[in-house]
Amino acid sequence: MMSYAPHSAMTNVDPYITMIKAKIEELDAELNVIKAKAKGRGAEAEIQLNEIASEYAGKRDEMERKVKDLQASGGSAMQDMKEGAGRALDELTAALEKAKSRFS
Repeated sequence: MMSYAPHSAMTNVDPYITMIKAKIEELDAELNVIKAKAKGRGAEAEIQLNEIASEYAGKRDEMERKVKDLQASGGSAMQDMKEGAGRALDELTAALEKAKSRFS
């Protein structure tokens, strides 16, 4: 799995936030493709997809909170916030990979 935690030399948060938001949009689009593929595969597939989509939504909400915290942070706390946001993005990506492995 690719890690999105920033390098310690990164000091400007704006490009990092932009990258995170773009990645979230990309993951959302991938989830929509998976949902379209899962339609018509029966009730069991829909139930499984709904469970995975619910897990994904929870991780996405957490990611959005981390981005807001990151935007509001400053000084020495910023690096810790970036690392937390990177871990949350990794978890969001993992949740989507789970869906892809079941429905692709």
